[in-house]
Amino acid sequence: MLVVVTAIELQIIAAPNTGTPDALACGIGALPGLLLPLRHRAPLGVLFGSLGLMIVFYATASTDLSPVVPLAVPLYSAARAGHLRAAGACAGLAVLGTALYPVVKAGTPVAHALGTALPQAGLLAALVLLGETVRNRHTSARLIAREREREAAARMAGERERIARELHDVLAHTLAGAAVQASVAADTLEDDPHTCRTALTAVRTAYRDARAELAATIGLLRTGEDRDPAPAPRLGELTELLDTARGTGLLVRTEVTGIPRPLPAAVEVTGYRIVQESLTNVIRHAEAGSVRIALGYRRTALTVSVTDDGRGTAESAPEQGYGQLGMRERVTAIGGELRTGALPGGGYRVHAELPCAPDEPRGTDRAA
Repeated sequence: MLVVVTAIELQIIAAPNTGTPDALACGIGALPGLLLPLRHRAPLGVLFGSLGLMIVFYATASTDLSPVVPLAVPLYSAARAGHLRAAGACAGLAVLGTALYPVVKAGTPVAHALGTALPQAGLLAALVLLGETVRNRHTSARLIAREREREAAARMAGERERIARELHDVLAHTLAGAAVQASVAADTLEDDPHTCRTALTAVRTAYRDARAELAATIGLLRTGEDRDPAPAPRLGELTELLDTARGTGLLVRTEVTGIPRPLPAAVEVTGYRIVQESLTNVIRHAEAGSVRIALGYRRTALTVSVTDDGRGTAESAPEQGYGQLGMRERVTAIGGELRTGALPGGGYRVHAELPCAPDEPRGTDRAA
């Protein structure tokens, strides 16, 4: 502010004029500089005030004063705040006043007056454009920062959902099997010690598996590394899953249609998790005696069906549970389709169709 006021006063004193500058002229000339501390709060107010004081100065003083010094900061601040049109209009009025002042006051030829005003017009225009350029850069930087924040938040939310699905898929199945084995142990504690011991061993194994899975997931959350808590399961690893289900007393039958072939990892993981979650629901809710698991290797899709002979009601596989939600999210993510529902004659069926790379049709059936 002091620099601008000093520059204005020196310009008034040193400018060629027809009389000695008086105190009024010096006072009016200094006022635009005194408005500058308000430019961040009210850039347009400071600009209009400075322009008005310039008009008053030209009307009352006999001294010539370039508008560049008193209007430089207000014009830049207004353009920087996004008031480009207002800044351009004020710059135009200032240049017009600069050109008309010597013509009206001293009878200077119009051509000479315009020639004097053109350099000042260029300086004022440059100040306005500089303010607009800085504003655009700051706006772009803010937009980029916000976009990065949104992307980071989306990645974090997606990672949380992925970890939640993995934990639910693994722990729900493990704990469901452990609960059944614990019930068996309680029922056979006195009558069949061997069966009780076997069931307790299964519970201990389930506990170890659950603890290992939790440790791996907590380690992932602490390190922040972009990796799975555990290696992604494949359809070829269903045997252990089915053995666990059979260990609860459930009769599990499997059927494979077509020739098994390597599939994309996302398809295999989704198929495995569908079987896992479906078996968990059967063990926990369905009160079923048997379940049939069918895998169909088609040319452009893998079909996964899990059908039980339990109650066949909504309670046997609650739609609002995280397991059903996780299955739908997985299937939707790879462009597949999931259908679930009770069967007319009793029981419940989960059927998914998962698209995959086409293969030459080779038809043989295998049942186990």
